[in-house]
Amino acid sequence: MAIGESDAVGPGQIVDANHGDNDLVIWRTTQGRLCVMEARCPHQWSHLGAEGVVDGDEVVCTSHWWRFTTDGTATMLRTNSDRDPQAAIAVFPYEEREGQVWIRP
Repeated sequence: MAIGESDAVGPGQIVDANHGDNDLVIWRTTQGRLCVMEARCPHQWSHLGAEGVVDGDEVVCTSHWWRFTTDGTATMLRTNSDRDPQAAIAVFPYEEREGQVWIRP
């Protein structure tokens, strides 16, 4: 099932998407790697389409600064540059074809 246009998601951008009843976001790292993940931060349910920003290879929830990688790993960056592990977020397999982002079953 196609969930968004591939060209609508440039490097460093986040776009809202849906798959059935699931809120998702499609985002690209600043280097252009695509990721499809749950739209809601597991911390306090903030929507990453509205409150997320891309920082390099991670999406950051600006509500409480949790950071998510393209494999769903979550950390919180502390002021001394240490990272505390946090609850992971779901990431979905996808493919880009025919100008669309297709989620795989």
